[in-house]
Amino acid sequence: MTDKMGQLATVLAATEVMPAEWRDLSELLEHGGGPEGILCGDIAGTSREAELLRYVRRSIDRRRMAYWEERLRQLATERPTASIVLVTDPTYPTNLRRCYDRPPFIVIDGSVAPSDDQSLAIVGSRRAVGAALSVAAEAARMAAEAGITVVSGLARGVDGAAHRGALEGKGRTIAVIGSGIDYTIYPAEHQLLARQVREKGAVISQFRPGSPSTRSSFVVRNSVISGLTRASLLIQADENGGTRTEAEFAIKQGRAVYLWEPIAGKQPWALRLGLEPGVFVVSSLEDVIQAVLSIKV
Repeated sequence: MTDKMGQLATVLAATEVMPAEWRDLSELLEHGGGPEGILCGDIAGTSREAELLRYVRRSIDRRRMAYWEERLRQLATERPTASIVLVTDPTYPTNLRRCYDRPPFIVIDGSVAPSDDQSLAIVGSRRAVGAALSVAAEAARMAAEAGITVVSGLARGVDGAAHRGALEGKGRTIAVIGSGIDYTIYPAEHQLLARQVREKGAVISQFRPGSPSTRSSFVVRNSVISGLTRASLLIQADENGGTRTEAEFAIKQGRAVYLWEPIAGKQPWALRLGLEPGVFVVSSLEDVIQAVLSIKV
């Protein structure tokens, strides 16, 4: 199997038969010789990985492989700016590759540059107003002007303000969405913003083409938001909201987490989170920018 489209189709078909999380497929690809190793060859991993490889090989549906190959050809025609990058590809983002929960592929609409390794996630509530939006935009503008790529989730509220702030600062920004790359952008009013982000960075999806967004998909994509970055700045969040899950993913991935003290830092859950190693309560955006610039990986 030498055709690139066929290799990508094999990986997409393999995700449909994975018995648990897709990160297991990432390990198979890395230890088993890439997409070709899914269908033939041995694995240089553990006995558990070898058993999983045999399971996938028995279960994968050749008809679904053919379906995905045709679907990818359609995507290439409809969205020529989009590309699928496997975890084994040299262009797969370095920060994300180092994560334990790295997805086996990401779909990139736009471009990812080596400079994006120096990046900051700026996230917060969809319901944020006033001061929270101003802080998010200012933090993103300052980060962009310092050469730091701003990563967020293209949602209403803080996310949108962060992307716009990065664009205002003439810098790069990446939006991680909770649906397939070819699905309708949510929220609909961010269609133009998504196009502007693509021109100055990328819109990224970890989901198969055609996948609609769901409640859980927005939670799952938070691991990619934090995984792409060196640190996360939480402007405003509810105790049970998605932004808090982004912070929890970041902690598990060994990333620094900054809680904006004037807003998020005053909440009881944030005070508890602030006791975790690698979590810092901050009230100076300049300090956050300098901290991100000083992080060595």
